[in-house]
Amino acid sequence: MSVFDKMDFPKKPNYEYTAEYFASKATDHNRDLAHCNNGDNIERNVEITNYLTTRKLVKTTKRLENKRRDYDDKRKKVQEQWEDLKTKESALRENFIRFNQFVKENQEKKERASLKITEQNQLKEERQRRMEELQQKCEEIEGTKAKMDINIGQYRIYELFLSQVVENEASMQSINDLLKRYEALIGARKELNDIQQRDMMKLEKAKSNLMKLIEEKNFVIMGLNNQIANLQARFENANIKALESEELVTQIKNHAVKQLGEIDSVKSSIWNVYVHMATSKKHPIKIKKEDVEEQMMYINRTLTELSKVNKLIKKKATKGKQ
Repeated sequence: MSVFDKMDFPKKPNYEYTAEYFASKATDHNRDLAHCNNGDNIERNVEITNYLTTRKLVKTTKRLENKRRDYDDKRKKVQEQWEDLKTKESALRENFIRFNQFVKENQEKKERASLKITEQNQLKEERQRRMEELQQKCEEIEGTKAKMDINIGQYRIYELFLSQVVENEASMQSINDLLKRYEALIGARKELNDIQQRDMMKLEKAKSNLMKLIEEKNFVIMGLNNQIANLQARFENANIKALESEELVTQIKNHAVKQLGEIDSVKSSIWNVYVHMATSKKHPIKIKKEDVEEQMMYINRTLTELSKVNKLIKKKATKGKQ
């Protein structure tokens, strides 16, 4: 295997091989000079030529090894730079993601800040409006105060009078006590007037109701007198009718006693018939003696059965004659 078979030519852009190209040209020129024999025009010696060529080859091989080492170093550096670029790329991606997140958060903060500024402006306007309203109320209160000061100045004489009254009255400690006493008396007077007014209204109403009641009762008494006369006549007629009714009741009672006797007789007959039929049919006597309806239903069923039996007997007798 020759030395050139071990050479590994890297793949790089053409402009990076410029220095190597010129170095190769210089090597070719030197090699041409080595072939020249400037002796005394002696024929070329093959051994010298081989020696020179071998020495040149050794130098070239060393230079090539140096180039390879340089290439390996450069390749390592490039690899390190490439790894560094990858690291920087990853860092850039992370920074870009963080930057996007930061921009997003910043935008959200900006929106929140904008919203907060809007709310603050609205709150500021609302407070400004309230301040204006309060300012207006303060002006109104100041105007009212000025009017009250004028009125107080006008009523100063009354205050002095009340102060003298308090000084002369031992039960009063201050003007407020005097005013409270006055208000209490006014309230009591008003309450008494109201009570008196209500009592008068109740009295008038009671008087009116009494007159109305007297008139109504007079009419009622007159009506009752008429009713008494009518009732007296009706009482006499009722006595007469009562006597007649007593006679009629006596007759009805007698008739009812007779009817009850007949009913008891019929019930007894029905019971006897029921007992006879049940005994004849060898049935137990389950129906109570007081349950006449069930007894009659039993008798009716028995008679129906007997009628069916008679019809069958007649049919058989007729067939026997034929």
